[in-house]
Amino acid sequence: MIASKQHPNLLNSESTILVVVDVQEVFRPHLFQAKRTVDNICKLVKGFGVLRLPVMSATQNMEKLGDLMQEVKDLLPPLMPPFDKVCFSCFSDPAFRSELERSGRKQVVLCGVESHVCVCQTAHELIAAGFQVHVAVDAVSSRTDANCKLGIERMRQGGALVASVETVLLELLRQASTPEFREIQQIIK
Repeated sequence: MIASKQHPNLLNSESTILVVVDVQEVFRPHLFQAKRTVDNICKLVKGFGVLRLPVMSATQNMEKLGDLMQEVKDLLPPLMPPFDKVCFSCFSDPAFRSELERSGRKQVVLCGVESHVCVCQTAHELIAAGFQVHVAVDAVSSRTDANCKLGIERMRQGGALVASVETVLLELLRQASTPEFREIQQIIK
C-alpha cells in the first residue's frame, strides 16, 4: 500500500504555531462581531492546548492600550507572556521574530485584531520571510465589517491561506480516531 502524501497547504502538527494578535480589552467595544471573534479565538487557543501545540501572542503598546482580554489571557501558556510591540506587524518586533524563528515552526495560524492592520501586516511580513500563513477568518476582526473583509482579502492576495477555526483544528487533528478528537469536538461545537 502506498502512503498518501500530504498536500503542502495542509497544516501539519509538527510545523504549526498559533499567533494571537492584539486581542486587548480596549478593542472589544469597537470590534465588528466581537463576541463571535473572541469566542473563536478562545476555541483556537483551547484546541492548540489539547493538541499540545505552541502558541504565541502579542499586544500593541500594552502600557497605553492595556492588557489582553481576560478570557483569552487565561488560556494562553503562562510561561510565554505576550510580546509587547509598538510596530503594527508582530514580525517587525525583534523579540517576537527571534522566538518564532527559534520555534522552528514554518506554518503560522493567525487570529486577532485588527484584520486590516496588525494581522494583515504580520501576515505579509511572515510570508515575505518564508512562512506559510493560515488566517482563521472567523477569529479575526476589525472595527468595521468592511475593514475586516478588506484585511482578509489583502492577506489572501498576498499569499495567505484562509480557513475557519474548525478547519484549522480538524486539519491538525487529521483523524477522528485519536483521544484528542472528542475534546476538539467539544470545543468546536
